Amino acid sequence: MQLRINTKSKLKVLSYQLLLLMFLFQLSRLLFIGFNQALFSNTDWYQYPFYIIDGIKFDLAAVCMINTPFILLCLLPFRWCENKWYQYVLMAIYALTSTIALVANLADIFYYPYTLKRLTFSIFDYLGTQANMSSLGGEFFFTYWYAFVLLGLLVFILIRFFLFTLTKRVKTQREFNYKTALAVCLSVLFLCIAGIKNNLNIFGDSLEIKDAIQDVEQVEDAGIVLNSAFTLLASYFEKAPIKAYSQEMPVSSKLKAESKLLNKKAFRPDNVVIIILESFTKETFKSLNPNLENGNYPGYAPFLDSLMHESLYFTNAYANGRKSMDALPAIISSIPASQTPFILSNKPAEKVPGLAFCLKQKGYETMFFHGSHNATMGFADYCKAADIDTYYGLNEYPYTNDFDGTWGIFDEPYLNYMAKELNQCKKPFLATVFTLSSHNPYVVPAKYKGIFPKGTDGIHETMNYTDHALRLFFKTAAEMPWYKNTLFVITADHAITPWHKEYATSANAFAIPLMFYAPGKDLKGKREECAQQIDIFPTVLNYLNYDQDFRSAGHDLLDPNSEKFAISIINQCYQMIQDDYLLLFDGKECKALYQIKNDPFQKNNLIQKETEQINIMLLILRNWIKNYTAKYI
Repeated sequence: MQLRINTKSKLKVLSYQLLLLMFLFQLSRLLFIGFNQALFSNTDWYQYPFYIIDGIKFDLAAVCMINTPFILLCLLPFRWCENKWYQYVLMAIYALTSTIALVANLADIFYYPYTLKRLTFSIFDYLGTQANMSSLGGEFFFTYWYAFVLLGLLVFILIRFFLFTLTKRVKTQREFNYKTALAVCLSVLFLCIAGIKNNLNIFGDSLEIKDAIQDVEQVEDAGIVLNSAFTLLASYFEKAPIKAYSQEMPVSSKLKAESKLLNKKAFRPDNVVIIILESFTKETFKSLNPNLENGNYPGYAPFLDSLMHESLYFTNAYANGRKSMDALPAIISSIPASQTPFILSNKPAEKVPGLAFCLKQKGYETMFFHGSHNATMGFADYCKAADIDTYYGLNEYPYTNDFDGTWGIFDEPYLNYMAKELNQCKKPFLATVFTLSSHNPYVVPAKYKGIFPKGTDGIHETMNYTDHALRLFFKTAAEMPWYKNTLFVITADHAITPWHKEYATSANAFAIPLMFYAPGKDLKGKREECAQQIDIFPTVLNYLNYDQDFRSAGHDLLDPNSEKFAISIINQCYQMIQDDYLLLFDGKECKALYQIKNDPFQKNNLIQKETEQINIMLLILRNWIKNYTAKYI
């Protein structure tokens, strides 16, 4: 009778191999916490052990998702499966699938701060919009070289451990029982399905990304519990949450499904310039943070701080998303952010009504300026869909010496170029510009090295540089004939990783500047009510006394009677801010309510105490989702 490796020995070796991967997942979670401590500075230390334990079910689901084929191949009862060549095939499968899972988790250590969500399948669509992947790839490699070294070390450990476990298999002379082996295979397959479904509970509800919210004290901590390999695969199979939610929600007939404006005043054909600042969070500005650092906070945008006091500005303005590609549709077309950016979901490039469409009916020339590669982030496709006449990108810029080496043209020469183009174009015009110098890797032109304060974070020097570039732009524009008949809207695309503890909350994760500047006009003042990016579209039209119907998910900020609130999505949970309250809603039930003025760190959940306030906000939120968001999925 020939020696055969018994099934018990196979199971023992297999369990060692899978436990190693579980251990490496926990190691990556600890690195995730360590590298992103600024995001979790309001998380109490005693919560971390619970979060690590709660993360096991997501790690287990990830292991089962990626390794079920490997597990079954390991347990096949055929004799040829014990040959050396077959074991090397298994090793290759184990190393490949485990490496992919580890890459996802290690990548999120550095990518999560930009999006505030673990990787989802839409990342592949996003990467497809990056026209400069070759230069970005090199930049990322040199910036995060230690992550590649760590990945290589982990893969080496996986392979060496796999080879080591092969020596622990036990052979016996007992007759091999194929029925027993087959029963074991089926049992293990059942356990894999149970592991994927929910922590080995085959009868429980299927595990979803948003279930992580149940395990944390604050919604921004959900990223600690989740596993990026799980979210990457789960997001491919899950229904779009907004669409799923909207199908379940009752709608009150009291709220209008359309936003209209019928202005009886004479139309004011002023030019409109929208300036979208890359990564300029609210935290950037001294004027918006009078009490920060005991009132001694310097800020990193002195010119914009001074311009703010000549403008109508909002102290509680919020981005609708955390990505640049969320910002453009929100600002120009009043399209809310969703789990998958609208630019990626609108692949057929269907026409998108918005500010450009409305103003072209009044004879406006419409333009978009972005000094990066023309295909980057799908901006060119969106501009075409949004009826914007002319796209000015890197291809159109005539001076190659102004390239920053990674993203595109430095802000100072590019803004000067835009001013000259505006001076030559037909009036009136709508022009939108998206700055880029305050994007990682944070490079300033050689002539400005050592000129601007470096601050406490790498981005601070480039924020000062972009602010200086805007100072020069406004100085140049002020001498041009179109300047005094122009409305300037200045905002940001999204917030970024905070450098103060006060900003490490889900509310401030979306806090941005918003100001409306009209030279020589009375459009001035400080407003403390909520504002959001999707409000810009209807507000601009009202300022111009636009007299046609239009549809908008936002509200007119100049109308004292319009509802003021801000809505975003964080970790697959809707976040609504209205007046002094912040509501978190997962699509089925309210998860939290905070009174953010008295509780700025969002520690005191009022969900059991403020039921009336919850019902008021839920009614508005549910109707908003049903009326607007579902239309763009």
